[in-house]
Amino acid sequence: MNAATPRAARAAMTIDLGPQQSFTLGVGVRGQYMTQDPSTPDNSSAAAASDLRIYMGAQFHRYVKATLNLERIRDGNWDVLDGILQIEPTRAFNIWLGRMLPGSDRSNLDGPYFLSTYAFPIVSQYPGMWSGRDDGVSVWGRLAADHFRYVSGIYRGHNWIPDGSDNGDHPLFAGRVEYNVLDPEPSPAYYTASTYYGRADILAIGLAGQYQVDGVGSAQRKGDYKAWNVDGLFEKRIGRNASAGVYTLEGAYYQYHTDGVTDIPPGYNGRSADYGNIGGISSGTAFLASTAYLIPYRLGWGRMQPLVRYQEFRYARGLYGQGHPKTRQFDAGANYVLDGHNLRFTFDYVHYTPAQGQKADAFLLGMQFQY
Repeated sequence: MNAATPRAARAAMTIDLGPQQSFTLGVGVRGQYMTQDPSTPDNSSAAAASDLRIYMGAQFHRYVKATLNLERIRDGNWDVLDGILQIEPTRAFNIWLGRMLPGSDRSNLDGPYFLSTYAFPIVSQYPGMWSGRDDGVSVWGRLAADHFRYVSGIYRGHNWIPDGSDNGDHPLFAGRVEYNVLDPEPSPAYYTASTYYGRADILAIGLAGQYQVDGVGSAQRKGDYKAWNVDGLFEKRIGRNASAGVYTLEGAYYQYHTDGVTDIPPGYNGRSADYGNIGGISSGTAFLASTAYLIPYRLGWGRMQPLVRYQEFRYARGLYGQGHPKTRQFDAGANYVLDGHNLRFTFDYVHYTPAQGQKADAFLLGMQFQY
């Protein structure tokens, strides 16, 4: 049986419904306190519940499963995060239908809970209806003793509203391939993580791309959307059984193309900027680089993992001002890891330099819990 399922945490409750039939239920919570929070009207300090997730999964047959995950973000609204019918006959070939993560970069496939840092990277800008998801069908598999992973699919796509560039006429095509040189990544399906805290020695290289005819702009001025990226993760246990700690290095390079047009804003035509796959795609190149080290010695109940990350988005010439405007962000901090990604605290210093406007410095204290 193929045991790969959409990722949640350890299920808090599993109900056995018969031979190869079951129901699982779990929960995920993230909360933060941030000085100069950009989501507040005056950039004041603010505490917030970043999101609350309810994970549900069911197995009906040896090869047929389903996932329904719900998410509540800090505006108080709930939506379907994942809603997938999973047909999984083999490790090499599986079909998912519904709302899911399309093929994209490592950061998007990590999701917020499986990053090495707390804040989602600014350079990861693949579009999505909700938290990077889209509605459609995916085909994925794992080959070469799980060292090679792939996913490809067709999805509803971007700017499908009236007066948008697409209005539902053209789907989004997306795909990703990844090869693990050392151990296979111990994450389910085609999902990823940016640190495994020493569970395996990882050297993974991934290549992702997306394409949609008339995927950006307005009905009056539209263009094709094209994007691709390459990303890599190196994580090594130092010493026998990681007795000298775990070193992590991650990098990614992106290119986003809007066919020479400026996309509509996320809140276009009265649409809430938080919902729907509408607007907000920028043309340009970007990269990120991060490094972390999991200290082998326990401090109280957990272990410290200092980390540093740098990101830069360089906008295309002529579309967003003179030359190539740049947005940059530098993070430095540490995770206090009690139970991997299931229970972790993060302290982070952020220096943010927007392409336009004033520089900003902030401190963030974050917590995440999954069970």
